[in-house]
Amino acid sequence: MKKLKHFILLTAVISMLYSCNNDSKIIAHRGSGNEISIDNYDTIFENTIAAAKYGFKNFDGIEVDVQMSKSGTIWLYHNSDLYSFDTLSPRCIPSSTDAEIIAINSNLPKWQQLCKLDEVLKYQNSLDDDKYISLDIKGYFENSCLPKQNISWEYQKEIATEIIRLYNKYDLGDLLLVETDYTYFLDEIVRDYNKIEVYYLGFNNFTTKMDFAIKHNYTGLSFNMNDTSLNERNIKTLHDKGLKIQIWTVNNNSKKQKALDLNADYIQSDVVF
Repeated sequence: MKKLKHFILLTAVISMLYSCNNDSKIIAHRGSGNEISIDNYDTIFENTIAAAKYGFKNFDGIEVDVQMSKSGTIWLYHNSDLYSFDTLSPRCIPSSTDAEIIAINSNLPKWQQLCKLDEVLKYQNSLDDDKYISLDIKGYFENSCLPKQNISWEYQKEIATEIIRLYNKYDLGDLLLVETDYTYFLDEIVRDYNKIEVYYLGFNNFTTKMDFAIKHNYTGLSFNMNDTSLNERNIKTLHDKGLKIQIWTVNNNSKKQKALDLNADYIQSDVVF
């Protein structure tokens, strides 16, 4: 009987822990959770509409990288230049017009074409189930693109304004998150529209980043899961202070349980859980 009681107690504890861990929302890194092969032997390329559709289907939501063109349109793209697609010039998204980006797309296969954030949000809004989207605001570029390499405060203000417009256009509720270490942008969102969740990006020094997030009224942190300062104790402290956390990136199966054990609010992943 004593063994049975111990077994029942152990089962209850495991069940409770499992339930707690499953509160974490798993979101697909770069849209699809890395590059995924599909039935017709093409590829779902990261940060594309195909990637977003795959991610929305197989995860609780997606994380995508965004940049704003010279025309004021937000596009999905990670890198600091467009050499991958356009080897003839040191072009990047912020120095290119929409017409120039569309011209690049005309030479790419459908599954690899750059897409506008508006297109992804329209698809997200059409889904029957609630799916999250986290926008990683890119700001560092080659000096051939931006002479000072980092985006200006004017750029940060403009992209914040456009994200707020798109949020309202699609009435996204609590499903839109933004993350970056460009604090002027984050402060613009907090000041102008606090319905959007705002995450301060950090690679290390968890407690310092947490204190900064508290001071600036951010929703929480987006943090590197490989840094030693990211641990259960610090995350509990953050939660106790009313903040949330995204962690990145689970890029192999061995990291899945570690990520769940941290009890993060959102886990950015390259693998399906």
